[in-house]
Amino acid sequence: MHTTTPGEISRPIKRLIEKVVPGGNGIYLPVNPEAGAVVNECFPNVQAKLERDGGQMLCGWQVWEWPHVLVEAEFHAVWKSPAGALVDITPKTQNETHILFVPDPRLSYQGLAKDNVRVPLRDDQVIRHFIRVSELIVQVMNKGERISQYGHVSVPAYEILPLQEARGFLGVSLASGLRDHDACLCESGNKYKRCHGRGWSSVLGS
Repeated sequence: MHTTTPGEISRPIKRLIEKVVPGGNGIYLPVNPEAGAVVNECFPNVQAKLERDGGQMLCGWQVWEWPHVLVEAEFHAVWKSPAGALVDITPKTQNETHILFVPDPRLSYQGLAKDNVRVPLRDDQVIRHFIRVSELIVQVMNKGERISQYGHVSVPAYEILPLQEARGFLGVSLASGLRDHDACLCESGNKYKRCHGRGWSSVLGS
């Protein structure tokens, strides 16, 4: 995926925010990684910061955008200093210097994962399949007792590998700009919707 912090709160971003937090507002926050903080591990990072410096954990949604493909909201936590300043202390994979954050007073971290909320930016079967496969991967990762496991989660290969392979194929397709009416990435010569798209539609229900 090629997601990044949205450059502006566009109409699709506003619709996503309304979907995850009705009446909520997105705010841009600085990313100031705490020493020793682990990339993308916001909850233990913030908890460790609280133990050192006090303050509060504020939960909500970090908003990402994959231009021309999708927008998504990720369950996230930032640090609220004793003085009331909001700071994202968790380093990012792509070294973002700021994030778009939507506080959600209804949320608190209870050790359980939440899937991202994804909204397509255009009506395209490739995007719908990518979103559905992403949802299925999270369901498999959180199946049964796995839902309460943190960090490395052991999942049987037969459950996860086919989904990861499909997501990889779809991700490369989208990164190359492929649409459902374009020639499938597998080079069969058929349009995606007549090739991989047809098979996955029956499996994914989309």
